[in-house]
Amino acid sequence: MELIDKINKSSELNNMLLNLFYTVSHNLNAYTSNIKMLLDLIDLEDDPAENRTNLDHLRSVSNDLNKTITDLSQIVYVQNNLDVIKEQLNLNQYLKKIKNVIDGYAVDDRLRFVNNVPDDAFVYFNPAYLESILLNFSTNAIKYAHPERFPEVEFSFFTEIDGSKILMIKDNGLGIDLERYGDALFGLNQTFHQHENANGIGLYITKYQIEAMKGMIAVESKVGEGTTFKIHFKDK
Repeated sequence: MELIDKINKSSELNNMLLNLFYTVSHNLNAYTSNIKMLLDLIDLEDDPAENRTNLDHLRSVSNDLNKTITDLSQIVYVQNNLDVIKEQLNLNQYLKKIKNVIDGYAVDDRLRFVNNVPDDAFVYFNPAYLESILLNFSTNAIKYAHPERFPEVEFSFFTEIDGSKILMIKDNGLGIDLERYGDALFGLNQTFHQHENANGIGLYITKYQIEAMKGMIAVESKVGEGTTFKIHFKDK
């Protein structure tokens, strides 16, 4: 019995470390790409005022990157029971942070970012996981935008009668054929649209992180109209 328990713990640890690797790669790639783009703009821009704006964006992204690295490092230092650090987090603070990252993207990758989440919305979650989840849904709205309309992602938050907290993320993109791909939607290395940056990792990471926090994710989608994700948060 003790041997089986050790094997199970070892397997869980391996999965956690694999998830950490994907999380680090996924999160840092968004920041480094953004920093490179801003530096390229600064090199090409002669207008001092415009460069000041670009430098302000660069400083904001740099500060957020530093905080992200700090949060990700916490995941490495897990306790023997493999619990990931959780705390009360203000959703709006994280949505504003993600919007700063998105606002620094190139003009062709602009996104209408609609935040309907109340200021007093708190969830019990891991900081690095929450940032990764919000960033993934936001960048997906850009990646899989419908060619005939400007990309939009909308965040809403509500509490059900039983006290369950739900974050709803709705985009107006290409949508997903759930009858065809539903079973594989959150699988590793699964892609459903042709896009140069599609790697089949983002939704896999997202589902893992939500379930690691004892939460649940549900999805509704219609091809050509967009996709809605609902994250059910687990309190303490």
